[in-house]
Amino acid sequence: MKVIINGRFYSQRITGVQRYARELVAQLDLLCDTGEIELALPAGVQSPVFKNIRTVFVGRRQGVVWEQTEFSRYVRKQKAVSLNLCNSAPLRGQKIVCIHDVKVRAYPEFFSWKFRMWYSFLFRNFTKKARAILTVSEFSKQEIIRYYHCNSADIHVIYNAWQHYDRVIASEDAMLRYGLQNKNYVFSLGSLEPNKNLKWIIEVAKNNPETIFAVGGGINQNVFSHADIELPANVRLLGYLGDADAKCLMKNCSAFLFPSFYEGFGIPPLEAIVAGAENVIVSDIPVMHELFGDAVIYIDPKKYDYRLKNILKNTSDKGEEVLSRFSWERSARELREILRGMVRL
Repeated sequence: MKVIINGRFYSQRITGVQRYARELVAQLDLLCDTGEIELALPAGVQSPVFKNIRTVFVGRRQGVVWEQTEFSRYVRKQKAVSLNLCNSAPLRGQKIVCIHDVKVRAYPEFFSWKFRMWYSFLFRNFTKKARAILTVSEFSKQEIIRYYHCNSADIHVIYNAWQHYDRVIASEDAMLRYGLQNKNYVFSLGSLEPNKNLKWIIEVAKNNPETIFAVGGGINQNVFSHADIELPANVRLLGYLGDADAKCLMKNCSAFLFPSFYEGFGIPPLEAIVAGAENVIVSDIPVMHELFGDAVIYIDPKKYDYRLKNILKNTSDKGEEVLSRFSWERSARELREILRGMVRL
């Protein structure tokens, strides 16, 4: 049975979920034989260049409509199984689905009611009908079991990794363009979703007025419910950042901040370690301990009375052990073995 990858993510802005899909597919291409795996793309998307994975354009539509109609029909017509790496998949047909996290169940108040209802419906379908479920951490696996009562054996952990960041050349002038000075600011990166806990940064910034808090990331207001907030003078929202700018700001900050209180994985702290951030500060939540051990500084994401100078302790020399645990190639090999067992590649 042929595997057809749902390529909708190639039409989307790259955040952690899309990064995961792009890097795994690129590595699968190096591991598979010609004709084993196909990538289906919606019209108008620039086709990636692969050695062994065949790319096809399917239909004329875009987005979720394309996924649920034209892509779904194509997979069923081919009598194939779809591989869906970005939290979404056709409701009909045979499928393997990656659910990165279940914050739509854990924190439903963060989402618009339309998004909440749609994804709750999708996830119920996947957890009952998918041939296999993938996820990105042991924590996320236990959350899926908790909320959807799945069989543990049907859920496979395929970790994120960091090697893509080695290919990024840091911008030489990013600090100048954003008005920042070397080691005189702390930096946070991530979409401004409620779980990313911008409130922690704002409140801690009030307690550290001598420090600039630079925050990169955007928000999809159609997905997330939010309230307008007043920013202290030392907090700067930089908007969506490309990898080159983000890597520069990670490299030259006095600390990288990741105060999120719910994650399936969380790639940015891993990228900060690669970039050479002297200190990496993350929330004291189970998934962060699973991934980073004692290589980072932990903070209570609901406690705000921190003085940064009192908690910084230079964690950069402990990052190599963390990096050795994660590899896109290793994750792709694990995924291919799962596909072999499911569809006899």
